[in-house]
Amino acid sequence: MQIHGAELLCVLAGVILFILLEIAYRNTPLSDGYVYRNSYGQGEERVTVVARGLEEGKELEIQFQVEERQYTDEQVQAAMEDLKERLKEMILGRNPDLSHVQEKLNLVSRDEKTGFRIRYSWDERDWIGYDGTVYGEGADPENGYPITIKAEISDGRGMVKGISIPLTIFPPNRSQEEVERKKFTEEIARREEESRLEEGFYLPGEYQGREVTYRQKGGREHAWLLVLGILLAILLHAREGEEAKQQKKKRERLLLLDYSGLVSKLQIFLGAGMTIRTAWERIVLDYQAGREKGGEERPAYEEMLKTYYQIRSGMAEGKAYEEFGRRCMLQPYWKLAGLLEQNRKTGTKNLRYLLQTEMADAFEQRKNLARRQGEEAATKLLIPLFLMLGIVMVIVVVPAFLTFY
Repeated sequence: MQIHGAELLCVLAGVILFILLEIAYRNTPLSDGYVYRNSYGQGEERVTVVARGLEEGKELEIQFQVEERQYTDEQVQAAMEDLKERLKEMILGRNPDLSHVQEKLNLVSRDEKTGFRIRYSWDERDWIGYDGTVYGEGADPENGYPITIKAEISDGRGMVKGISIPLTIFPPNRSQEEVERKKFTEEIARREEESRLEEGFYLPGEYQGREVTYRQKGGREHAWLLVLGILLAILLHAREGEEAKQQKKKRERLLLLDYSGLVSKLQIFLGAGMTIRTAWERIVLDYQAGREKGGEERPAYEEMLKTYYQIRSGMAEGKAYEEFGRRCMLQPYWKLAGLLEQNRKTGTKNLRYLLQTEMADAFEQRKNLARRQGEEAATKLLIPLFLMLGIVMVIVVVPAFLTFY
């Protein structure tokens, strides 16, 4: 049985994967019986090991729970004191310091370093939202508005420590344009509030001596349609180009496949005593009859048909054969057109020998073409094969690495 390169590659990939996994399993920390637990705050983990020696000649699969590493009481106290100092920096967000808060606070609920949980509380809900958003528009621009946030740090096992974080809220930094826009928005909000018992309300037609007009927003929301249209046009153009390329490739392949049969027919008819023109006509008429009976369209014979009509319309045979070779745009057809033109006036005896040689070359080219098509088909079949191999590798490797780490 012959083994191809692709098959050998798949076997080698499987062997290499097996060896790597065997090495990984043998080098795991559990080989010396020591189990590593997760660090502080990383949570518990369920571990599966294979034990050998409990029963004669057998390996048993054992599962057990491993809790995360825990602090001693002294370590908890020290970690909480450290977190109290770090928390004042952690919640700042983009604010420079706690005495000048204008931007949203970063109210983290869990400390990544220790795994401790943090809860916050404050009384002034009109000034700070649940997500840490600061509403400082009403604060004194010079002295600000003082607020105290209470944070409760918990280790999750009953030990809790509280901390008070004083801060001062100031109005947010706004440009003159933002200030004017806010005033205008407040005017609209006032009109909306005053007309809640009515069907609707009018937007200000004039503001600070300037006439104001409105329109429904909606044009730019549909700009993606324009982008989508352009993208589809580009894709259609690319598709048309690709289809034209594939059609050209298919036509060239059919021309090469038909070349040996075409030369063979010419040799047979010329051997029967026909002239080049008569043999050409006979081949074309036979092709037309086959097409009328539902036969397949073949580009080589279609080009011969055009040449036949060109000769009947008065074009010189030599010129018509030259046009035939030019339209086919392949080296074998250029050669055939040259042979026909060379031997048109010198008789068919020498041409028969040349066509016999050309037919042998043509059959060899056809075998090579069939071999290439088979190789291309085999290459296309490799794509799903490698996809399946990749899926198998993921199924095997991912659980192994999850077990290690």
